[in-house]
Amino acid sequence: MRRIKIVLLVMLGILTAFLCGIFIYGMTGHNIYKAFRGGYYDHERDYVGIHLVLEQEVAIDGIDSISVSYSKNSNDVYLYEGQGDMLAIKEYNEVELNENELSTVSVNGSKLEIKGKRRSSRRVGAGFFHFGDGGGYTEVWLPASYKGELTLTTSSGDITSEMDLVLERDLKAASTSGEITMPDVTASNVSLGSTSGNVRIENIETNRNGTAGDINIATTSGDITLKQLSGETNIGSTSGYVNAETITGNAQIATTSGDITVQYIDGNAAVESSSGNAKILEGSGERSISTSSGDITIDGADGLWQIHTTSGEVCVKGQNDSGSIETTSGDVSLEIVELNGTLDINTNSGSVNMKFLQDSAFDFSADTTSGNIDTFFDDDLKFSKKGNSAQGTYGQNSQGNSIRIGTTSGDVRIKR
Repeated sequence: MRRIKIVLLVMLGILTAFLCGIFIYGMTGHNIYKAFRGGYYDHERDYVGIHLVLEQEVAIDGIDSISVSYSKNSNDVYLYEGQGDMLAIKEYNEVELNENELSTVSVNGSKLEIKGKRRSSRRVGAGFFHFGDGGGYTEVWLPASYKGELTLTTSSGDITSEMDLVLERDLKAASTSGEITMPDVTASNVSLGSTSGNVRIENIETNRNGTAGDINIATTSGDITLKQLSGETNIGSTSGYVNAETITGNAQIATTSGDITVQYIDGNAAVESSSGNAKILEGSGERSISTSSGDITIDGADGLWQIHTTSGEVCVKGQNDSGSIETTSGDVSLEIVELNGTLDINTNSGSVNMKFLQDSAFDFSADTTSGNIDTFFDDDLKFSKKGNSAQGTYGQNSQGNSIRIGTTSGDVRIKR
């Protein structure tokens, strides 16, 4: 009985601390319901208790820069395709707002700014501990004829485009904890970032004065999901994963603990993850991939690669390849159609297993301290007395291809 009382007291203390934290969080102006649901509104459903608090139209003739900023309240931002040459702004909220709490729309020369205001009033609304500014969203109806620069900024609100964006200048979108979701984007350069929110984009195409522009996408803990990218790409996430289907152009991708998966890259790629796995499938170009404890997979790539991992395993399936692999304790598995150049593999305690799908000629050397060496061309090699070192040439190596393998305690096996 005494133990049950102690457990109940501990649970009561935890619950009290939890509710106090929620209360303090809400009283500082945050929307508790949104925080727990990961987004207060579902834009696909009918709104209950939400109503229009601001509606305004602005002519975009002569406008080449539009900024939409909601860094002072929790509004979500939705982009829709407008009609004619008038930009429309519609702000919705579940409570009435004071005049000084409504968004402002201003034009200064060729620049248009839509700015959400800080809401000093603290309200208690319906729902689970719903404190804060009432909660709402803003619709921006942007004419398809607009081609200038577009900047979107929110604090905890999501940024969602329901229209394809075709711009001749830059697109920038950033949120602290909100998600960024867009379909097709065409712009000179594209920069997208969120701290804890996810980033989901269908297609991005860049064109900067006839050449590929820059694509920069970054999150801290949010995931990044992409379909097709065309441009010089730089992607970074701390603990979120990166998943991309097709990247055309050179790419740099880095995470700390998140996994990286790219289905196809047509261009050089530098990929780095500490504890996450890295998987780069088809494509052509140089590949530089490194992890600490994550596994590395290359499947169907054509080109030069450099691979480094500490304790992760390495699996490479290539077409016309060469490169270097360095591991500490991870095993190495290779399946190559045709060798083209030098293949250099070094591992401490990992084994090396290699398979050739086509006949290739090459110079060969392998050294291991306590492992075994077993190849399909043993008759062409000279082994040391202990059998832990072998050198020789397989076939008529007119192209000067070479394979060098070094291990400490791992085995070396090569077959076809």
